[in-house]
Amino acid sequence: MHPDCGQIEGGPTGRLKGGDSMTTMNRGVRALCTGLSALLATTAATAVAAQQFPSEPIRIVIGFAAGGSTDTNTRALAAAAEETCGTEIVITNQPGGSGVIALDTVRNSDADGYTIATTPTEISAVSHMGLSDITHQDFSAVMRFVFDPHGFFVTPDPPYDSLQDVVDAAKGGETIRVATSGPASPYAITFEDMARNTGVTGQLVNIPYQGDAMAIPAALSGEVDLLVTNASNVVGQVAEEALVPLGVASDSRIAILPDTPTLAEQGIDVTGGSIFGLAVPAGTPADRVEALNSCFEAAFRSDSFNAYVEQSGVNPAYLGAADYDAYLAAEYQRYGELLEQLGLAQ
Repeated sequence: MHPDCGQIEGGPTGRLKGGDSMTTMNRGVRALCTGLSALLATTAATAVAAQQFPSEPIRIVIGFAAGGSTDTNTRALAAAAEETCGTEIVITNQPGGSGVIALDTVRNSDADGYTIATTPTEISAVSHMGLSDITHQDFSAVMRFVFDPHGFFVTPDPPYDSLQDVVDAAKGGETIRVATSGPASPYAITFEDMARNTGVTGQLVNIPYQGDAMAIPAALSGEVDLLVTNASNVVGQVAEEALVPLGVASDSRIAILPDTPTLAEQGIDVTGGSIFGLAVPAGTPADRVEALNSCFEAAFRSDSFNAYVEQSGVNPAYLGAADYDAYLAAEYQRYGELLEQLGLAQ
């Protein structure tokens, strides 16, 4: 407080000692004191707000349509995080461009921790394919929360009992239409790797959709011949025998499809899966990234999210901020090499 403020009887609203001859000075000091009080109050409020982050709603931008795996996994985590982060979490879907539209929205947002991107596997591929200049370096990782192996599925009607049947049909001249969630989607890259590995690249044609919510119905309706998606996405359809799994692109058989062989078991040396994570724009203060990691990790370990994991069959796979940053950097390099081998790099 300015030293003259203490000379006013009753504080800033009192009367300066010395009589009316100092009225002008009284007014000046009073104005000074009022201004200092306001400044101190504003500074204190700003400090409190910084300590209480997050103190306003958080927005998560999802790059795929509502109802798909990225959407449902993220919404389940966000529902738990509203309690652990202590604020409302608003979900926005911006499908298109293999997730690029949403990623671009977030990287151009204020780096204040209040706008978060879901980070699909595509973040490691799109720049290598010439689809965008976006990379993991445009973001600061918050966490990874799910890794889901890819599976190959058909309806019961086509005469395919195994992936070898699909390969044989393709080698016999058939064109196999394959539904994926986008041209740069991890599903597309996994099936292109499978096609190259088996020598049928020209006969397996990618039919890209804007997310699983559109690709899965296309497969069920017979619009395509083969569906590549996360195994957990179609557990219900497999149980109802609406879809038949032909193989999973994982190192070993998975719990939700224990009778389905891996691609390796069928002589196809291919693995692939989808990552689900969160990131904020590069330049977000480290303490805010840490705060987000802390409250979203608590959501990841909550009873409600684990109930979702049990019900959905997704594979929980937590990585903290630093480890996820390192993982994304390694995946970016791996996808660059793989896409070069597949002839898909630009």
